[in-house]
Parts: sequence; structure tokens; C-alpha cells
Amino acid sequence: MSTTHQTTEGMAIMAAKAAPPVSVSIASIAGVQVSEILLWATLVYTILMIGHKLYAIYKDVTDPR
Repeated sequence: MSTTHQTTEGMAIMAAKAAPPVSVSIASIAGVQVSEILLWATLVYTILMIGHKLYAIYKDVTDPR
């Protein structure tokens, strides 16, 4: 593995770890409460998981075995 690849991978990991606190800080400065952010994040996550499960069920039903 090259040094450039390791550096890029390390930067991506650092950015992923910093994204949630930075997002909450920016939203708090903008006047949005943290509880509201968590409520919307939970709603989006739930909708995505329902969609994923429906897709998996659809694939199982339409699988020609």
C-alpha cells in the first residue's frame, strides 16, 4: 500500500469521525436544537432501513429459484 493511499484513507477516516460533532456545532450556532437534529436523523435512518428491508423482501419474492 502506498503512502499516498494511506494518507488519503487516514484523512477520510478523520473526516468521518469529525463530521457529527462539526454538524451539531454548526447547527447549534445556526439556532437549531440538538434534540431536533437527533429527531430528524432518526426519522431519516428509519425511512432508509424500511426502504432497505422492503427492497430485500422484493428481491426474495422475485428471485426465480
